Amino acid sequence: MVKVCSYIDGVPRDSKMSSTILVVDDNRYIVDGLVAILTRRGYDALAANSGEEALALLQRIIPDLILLDITMGPIDGWETLEQVRRRTESARIPVIVFSARKSLEDEASRSRLEVSEVIPKPINTGMLLEAIDRALKGRKTGFKKAEEGEAEFHINIGFDKHLTEP
Repeated sequence: MVKVCSYIDGVPRDSKMSSTILVVDDNRYIVDGLVAILTRRGYDALAANSGEEALALLQRIIPDLILLDITMGPIDGWETLEQVRRRTESARIPVIVFSARKSLEDEASRSRLEVSEVIPKPINTGMLLEAIDRALKGRKTGFKKAEEGEAEFHINIGFDKHLTEP
């Protein structure tokens, strides 16, 4: 098993520190909501509101995991992921992709870019947290669809631009 180690400004982080997760989405409400959820769960969450912003952050920070929206502009999530995979420093970072596009699973299957899991929007928080746990524990085996099931709680993150937590 490979030990996951993050780097910040080229310096290895203490392995006892919490995992760093980069959240990339062009919708600020979704980014803010996911960062809040991840922070409450003890993760160090970083935010990027575009693929370009994420790539710039990856010049100095190597997170343990990337959560990446596919439907963004001007470069979409697939192009962002392609550039992440081209870089030696970030090529092996697990990436969980998400989108409201119905064709996302097919796109991920056809893509030669490795993703840990595919999560549909609206995002089921329990499903996402389980996917994050699997990716961080190194159990990923290429493309794997997150299974639907009982969630510990559900957060509706969609196009309505607000968050609810029952």
